[in-house]
Amino acid sequence: MVISDSHPATVVPMQATDIDEILAIEVASFTTPWSRASFLAEMEGNRFARLWVSHHRGPAGPVTGYLAAWLIYEELRILNVAVAPAWRRQGIAGELLRHALEAGRAAGCLEAVLEVRPGNQAALALYRRFRFQPAGTRAGYYPDTGEDALLLSRTLTGESG
Repeated sequence: MVISDSHPATVVPMQATDIDEILAIEVASFTTPWSRASFLAEMEGNRFARLWVSHHRGPAGPVTGYLAAWLIYEELRILNVAVAPAWRRQGIAGELLRHALEAGRAAGCLEAVLEVRPGNQAALALYRRFRFQPAGTRAGYYPDTGEDALLLSRTLTGESG
């Protein structure tokens, strides 16, 4: 899937060869980044896991972002979305999210859910654009700060985008 003419990128399933670049994005994006072993376990050992990357100018180009999710029966659970700092604010996270929502819908998922830090204004704005709505909180969800998470959800039936 090509993102746009102005950002000639492709969203494809994550490969083990992408992990070094993804780990750099993780460190730049999260206070408790996933490890190489975590990504490999998701890719190789979790039948519910779906991981996609955005490559600039096709699969041989640099990784610009990634999205990790689980498709569990009728639910698409978004785990992580991150974009390399140099590529932020160019629509990459939105395209990754759109791709995941379409994959969830195609797999028969009825709902998409995710957790987000209440102070992550960029992520909240992205999720609002994709019609995610507050569905509750998860107390003490983030182990690094003990911060609560906002639980967001949206339906996947009868909608696009």
